[in-house]
Amino acid sequence: MNLPDRIQDLNYNLLKLSSLVETNIKDAFSAIEKKDLDKSKTVVNVDSKINMMEVEIEKEVNEIIEKFHPTDSDLRYLLAALKINNELERIGDYATNIARNTQFMVEHPDLELPDVLAHSAETLTSMLNKAINAFILSNEQTALDVIEMDDIIDKNNREIFSIFKEKTISNPAFLRQFIVFTNISRYVERAADHTTNIAEDIIFQINGKIVRHDETI
Repeated sequence: MNLPDRIQDLNYNLLKLSSLVETNIKDAFSAIEKKDLDKSKTVVNVDSKINMMEVEIEKEVNEIIEKFHPTDSDLRYLLAALKINNELERIGDYATNIARNTQFMVEHPDLELPDVLAHSAETLTSMLNKAINAFILSNEQTALDVIEMDDIIDKNNREIFSIFKEKTISNPAFLRQFIVFTNISRYVERAADHTTNIAEDIIFQINGKIVRHDETI
């Protein structure tokens, strides 16, 4: 198999991994919203598959580099693929962390996911979807859109902390909710950071430009 064919296969495997991660994030929040312990367990089980795929893709990239000694755009693609692969695995970990809070929701049947946190979940899945599309289409503008959306997640994260901090000060009974919801919000914020890293890696793949820490974008 020649280099273009190997890269095409790698591209397909990365897309499968990214789709699986996106679905697991959605399922993690669905488990919490519906108080569905079976779905939360499924998310945890799928994470093992994500981990295995991440290892296989890393091996695949290393084999391609060793065999073909690629240069220029092919090498940039492979370096970006390694980074994206790792970022997806980390996002998958946060999906698991989110899903594990389902037990708390089951124990509090009258409790609902705060609207601002639900909005963060929707924004994160939208970021992931856009990042996948940017990767498929080599679309720099879509990748830049993903980077800008991270500000929404950061704003919501601060709002969640502020809301439940005030509630807990007024009534210590809210302490457990404060811990659970701020933890979930932090997991979303970190997953969004990794999604932003993916967008930055895509831009590097497209034109070799390193935009991390670039405050002009």
